[in-house]
Amino acid sequence: MIDKKRQGTFAGAAELVVHAEAATRYLKEMCEACANGDKAATRTALRQAISQLEIARALLRTGSD
Repeated sequence: MIDKKRQGTFAGAAELVVHAEAATRYLKEMCEACANGDKAATRTALRQAISQLEIARALLRTGSD
């Protein structure tokens, strides 16, 4: 008997991971830019990280529905 509360992975899990990893890379870029005092690059990297996390969140919501 299959427990309906414990469902397996959803189809978008791999794509969600790709976006989360991209966000991680952008956050590392942001840290480097901060260390170098480059405010423009810091803002750009942060925006890109946020964008990737928002995509991942949307995929998570879609996958859990």
